[in-house]
Amino acid sequence: MKAKYLMLALIILLIFTTTAQATAAPSAFQDIEGSFAREAILQLTGLGITSGLGPNEFGTEQGISRGHFVVLLARVLGVQPYSPATATFLDLPLTAPESGYVEAMCKLDLVTGNGNKIMRPNDPLKRQDAAVLLARVLPEEKIETPSLNGRYLDENQISLYAVPSVAYITWKSLMCGSDNLFRPQEELTRAEAAVLAGRLLKIRKGQALTAFPVVSARQMQIKTEETKNIASDNSQKFLPFTTVYGLDDLTAGSISPDGSFSAGLKPAKATITVNAGYNSYQIHTSVATTGKSKKTTDKNTVIAATYLPEEELTKEATYKVEAHAPDRGFQETEDKGYPGPEEGLISRDKTWTGFYRQQGRDILVDLKKVAPVTKISLEFMQEADSGIYLPLFMNCSLSADGRDWYHLGQVGHSISPADPAVQIKDFTLTFPPVTARYVKLSFPVDVFVFARSLSIKGTADLPQRPEILAHAEHSKRSADTYLQIPDIKNILLAYTGSHGEPGTWTYQDFLPMLVYVDKNYSIEGKMFDTMLFLHYPDLACTKEEWNAYAEDLFAPGTQLSALEDTMARLNKIPDYQGKVNVILTIPYPDGQQVNFGILESGGSPLCFSEKKFGKDKAAGDRLLAVQWFYNNLKSKWEQAGFKYLNLAGIYWYNENMDPTAPGDIELVQNTARLVRSDNLKFFWIPFFGARGYDVWRTYGFSHAFLQPNYYAGNVPPDERMENAAQLAKRYNLGLEIECDDGILYDNSEYYNLFYKQLAIAKQLNLDQEVSFAYYAGSKTLVRAWRSENQKIRSIYDDIYKWLNGTYSAPAIQ
Repeated sequence: MKAKYLMLALIILLIFTTTAQATAAPSAFQDIEGSFAREAILQLTGLGITSGLGPNEFGTEQGISRGHFVVLLARVLGVQPYSPATATFLDLPLTAPESGYVEAMCKLDLVTGNGNKIMRPNDPLKRQDAAVLLARVLPEEKIETPSLNGRYLDENQISLYAVPSVAYITWKSLMCGSDNLFRPQEELTRAEAAVLAGRLLKIRKGQALTAFPVVSARQMQIKTEETKNIASDNSQKFLPFTTVYGLDDLTAGSISPDGSFSAGLKPAKATITVNAGYNSYQIHTSVATTGKSKKTTDKNTVIAATYLPEEELTKEATYKVEAHAPDRGFQETEDKGYPGPEEGLISRDKTWTGFYRQQGRDILVDLKKVAPVTKISLEFMQEADSGIYLPLFMNCSLSADGRDWYHLGQVGHSISPADPAVQIKDFTLTFPPVTARYVKLSFPVDVFVFARSLSIKGTADLPQRPEILAHAEHSKRSADTYLQIPDIKNILLAYTGSHGEPGTWTYQDFLPMLVYVDKNYSIEGKMFDTMLFLHYPDLACTKEEWNAYAEDLFAPGTQLSALEDTMARLNKIPDYQGKVNVILTIPYPDGQQVNFGILESGGSPLCFSEKKFGKDKAAGDRLLAVQWFYNNLKSKWEQAGFKYLNLAGIYWYNENMDPTAPGDIELVQNTARLVRSDNLKFFWIPFFGARGYDVWRTYGFSHAFLQPNYYAGNVPPDERMENAAQLAKRYNLGLEIECDDGILYDNSEYYNLFYKQLAIAKQLNLDQEVSFAYYAGSKTLVRAWRSENQKIRSIYDDIYKWLNGTYSAPAIQ
């Protein structure tokens, strides 16, 4: 058995050593420019499915051999290498580089010889034979047998055995000739093979996305020490993907690679995730004790499960950790606070390794040898009171060469992030043996994730059949464009209410924010095009306080009324006519509030606490409060009849999708429906590292801006601004420029930090490409405009230049 395992390892090594020698960056191929196959070649080489003939040559016009074409098809299909006891073909020994894939395709009845156990792997492949091979890997459809019916002028040159296949793939539009010729006896070129593989890959991706007909969650009740079959029936699928099983709690039981769940000795609850292709569904499992376990005749109940002998593969392994959104400031906090044991995650030490923010982590493990892998696990902890949460999921993929990656699946769980109990979960994936050297574990990180005891297990038993996995997608997650909102380029945040003069805006305050007013009180140009009115953080979560805030917002002579007056005066000046955009804020209904107040006479006080009145009541009351306040705002706006103010949208005050706040996502989505049904925009400005900024559209926001938090007392690393810009571009976000009264002190730390922020942003050309929000404390820029200190007054002048794209930044110190 060990000799057979070493033979398969040698085959894999030969395949990928040959590939690595010819590997080059796809863009380095000099012979693909202008080729009809360029996009297909870039896609396939980018995924590691194929490679060039040399560092600068793909070999577009060279022919492809029969053996290499079979390997290409196998890798596109996700078929894993397989080694039988004896070679199927006399002219393809098990030590040949192509053997593992060819033998796998033979085992799946996708490749046959000529009846004499002859493969001829090195022979050039004719186009008609490529059609035969391609037709075999496509699912049969219940249609009348397609015929050529004179489709090609050279049909008489197609061998009889190939006619049905040529007709079928022509009907499927996968392989067609040109100029009404199929050219069946000509050699298939590498460029043509790449195009065919690209088309097949697209079909295969569709099959991976529909691997299960139903993906809704299921329930399973099972007795202690009982075993049930949970395998999904994929027998009706053509080339079904291998099923991979995830389990979040090993104390509840274990799963065998063939899909048998064996319950443990004690009652427990667990979440099983069943994966195939790109699909998965969960089985919420309850293990209960009812005395001695009894045998049953239920077709899903089995007496014994088949488990493979296992060995730990991480003893000589190394690994590296990559953050999804690297940030040096967050990384320093992580390294100083929770570095973990010296041996790292593969240590058997029970010390936790902490991961702090930065969106998520990839753990890339090099086993240092090719081996059949059958189980991957990593232990996580949740302690919500300390900001430590279980990741929402753990994804796993593997590769034999570090280039061609295959998706195994994920482990999910059902633990609420608001659950105060300390939870320890062992996320485990179990599957039939797949030969690999590299393993990748990926998981999201909201605040802290604590992990330990990384384990990867293999078996000396070789695969009994070829496994089939979907390609791991490594496509760009990037939108590669910053947020640019028509007619909304620069938004100034204006805090109002209950703070005396700083929270009271008048005509004298708004004028220099809407237009540039020089030292002689002459108007020279435009400033901010949008005003975002929001409350101070200390606004109490009560009906009385929310109502008082709204009343203040619409009070005569200040706030919105003063803005209207300012715009009315400006409209009398040529070149300054028009409206200013206004964004109003909905306060956040805090889930801790147990008595918000009574909305209607005779009603009951609204309670937002799930603990006090339950999830449904809390969620309903929070939405009622939002609806009441929003309708109040709309009513006051309509009554005011502003002529020079344009209500552009509504701002959601909370800067994070708090994982400990049950129902927050649903609340935001319902608020989005409310706002956008009135054809208003819905805005959000999350802080750097906040949860959900990368998927902001899923919450219903129409526009989102990212706070770099570069301007901060705990000075972030210099690259923070650049990191924020990269994330903004990736996820189509706007950005925020930040300052407060700290800049009003000449040469203070904050003054220098503010200008450094502008300089870096200018260096990145952000003033030309992005819509911005501006946090400027309580009228900080107004005070800069009024300052008698020339250096402080220059802050206002420089902001004007920045807003109009004429700011020239000094060299960064």
